[in-house]
Amino acid sequence: MTRVVVDPLTRIEGHLRIVTEVDGNGVITDAQSSGMLFRGMERILLGRDPRDAARFTQRICGICPTAQSLAAVNALDDLFDVADQIPKNALVTRNIIQGLNTMASHATHIYVLWGPDLVNPVYRNILETIGDTGSALWKELLYRYAPISYKINGEAIAPGKAYINAIKEKKRLEEAIALIGGKMPHQMATIVGGTTYNPTVADIGKLAGYYYQLMDFINGSTLGIDHKTWLDNTYRASSPQSAVKFLLEHLQDVVDRSLASNDFSHSAGWGDVELITAFGSELIGEKKLGLPASFKLDRTGGYDTSSNVGFLTYGVFYDVENGDGYDPLNFGQSGFQKAAFINSSLEKKKFDHKYITEETTHAFYTSKGDLHPFDGVTDPVKTAREIDFEGDNQSKYSWIKAPRYNGVPCEVGPIARMIAMDEPLTMGLIKEFTDNGYSAANSFTRMIAKVQELLMLSEQFFKWVTTDLDPNGKYYVDADLSMAKDSQGIGLWEAPRGALGHWVKTDSDSKITNYQMVVPTTWNASPRDVNGVPGPLEQALIGTKISAAENLLGVDNTNPTGILHTGRSFDPCLACAVHTIDLTGENKNPRIFNIV
Repeated sequence: MTRVVVDPLTRIEGHLRIVTEVDGNGVITDAQSSGMLFRGMERILLGRDPRDAARFTQRICGICPTAQSLAAVNALDDLFDVADQIPKNALVTRNIIQGLNTMASHATHIYVLWGPDLVNPVYRNILETIGDTGSALWKELLYRYAPISYKINGEAIAPGKAYINAIKEKKRLEEAIALIGGKMPHQMATIVGGTTYNPTVADIGKLAGYYYQLMDFINGSTLGIDHKTWLDNTYRASSPQSAVKFLLEHLQDVVDRSLASNDFSHSAGWGDVELITAFGSELIGEKKLGLPASFKLDRTGGYDTSSNVGFLTYGVFYDVENGDGYDPLNFGQSGFQKAAFINSSLEKKKFDHKYITEETTHAFYTSKGDLHPFDGVTDPVKTAREIDFEGDNQSKYSWIKAPRYNGVPCEVGPIARMIAMDEPLTMGLIKEFTDNGYSAANSFTRMIAKVQELLMLSEQFFKWVTTDLDPNGKYYVDADLSMAKDSQGIGLWEAPRGALGHWVKTDSDSKITNYQMVVPTTWNASPRDVNGVPGPLEQALIGTKISAAENLLGVDNTNPTGILHTGRSFDPCLACAVHTIDLTGENKNPRIFNIV
């Protein structure tokens, strides 16, 4: 047995440590997911004016601060008892801001955080085994996805075109947020009671302009066909079977027209979706299309048939078809993307926040038991010697708590949202995979779900901007501090990476007495719970082969692509960490920490 550690796993978003045990056949037999930094934002908020939460919580993350602000604002709307009065235009504006941030985050993940793994040098060696076709494909992958400052055998590789264009697109989308949010990161528009800014007619025109720029990126890189044609035949397909039929016929047409000439360019119909779908999946590429090789990403990051991992989404984006207001306790029951709990058999159940708990048996905190977030405690261990990342599965080994839904570890993110809304392409692909002995969720299906959500959301964004937003409408209702006296609020939302919840309680002075946040990576990268059940990422790693394409070129523990693909398919974000811990015991104010 060999111990393989990747630390850190993530490229730009915090520090996630993955520890695995690998057997002599190159199969991961055990895994630990460790968050390396204390996340103390809940303690910083204690004793403060609750309205601060919408500003403070954005500092959790620079990639998806908007989601943290909106989860906080939802909790505050509930706390101040004004959620049913929020003007429709404020809800539309919040949707637009979140939609822009989600699209920017997805583009960043697909092209900057995940895409560079497709140009791992081992894939050059694998593709060389299929001759000229492999050489041409490798050159195209480098042309698109090579990261900045990349070298292979000492030779500098120019940054990939798709990689660079995705960074530019992220910049444009965040400029659009700043247009109506004041700035980005950490926009200032979303507040309890509504939003601070009324977009003008000119702003609406500019937002539409950002949409057309996004479509240029999608049609010029992401897809090899027009985005409307794609969505008409996938998202709006009559059935999951017809969506998959369209996909396979489209891919077969691209293959037949270009494979003989070894032309994998965008002009030959090979958008990023086509390229990743055809060559990323063993089932689709090799078994369905007859391609000579694939990266077999559908063989990595799946769940064993005996695993008990659910899928969870709180729903996201306000239902603006019914005018003003929303219900915080029943959020996600209607609208664009709905709330649901989906069990390991893919049976959909009604979501109820009362089933959410967190516990810390294997995390560096002192609280005991399964606590609902309203009663949650964020009390770190007291001494440095208690923080040991080298412990076994009986010890504490992570700063991440272990959330569960009715006792079940849950994967959150785009694939959970797509299943909850019965998105035809996602559901059709899942059936194809499960019918052929693959896991429904794997490194491949997670990424396809994310791409599909990006494409769907771009269209929905245009509707919010051009149809639903009224520059002459109302955007705010008054929310005085006295309205938050002896109260509590729940804020359910979805970050790009998945289910995000904020829970707040106040005292007779309307000051925060407890604030708890359960963020997406807390769900996905959680450690074992009190029953020893691993979190979703840990379970997805167990059974995955350590080396590229199912150890095709042999076992290489020094290049653990199985860990890289699996871990990054969850889009982990550990930037939810505050880097200071008070080990002196001298700070009586829980909002102040010493660096020691």
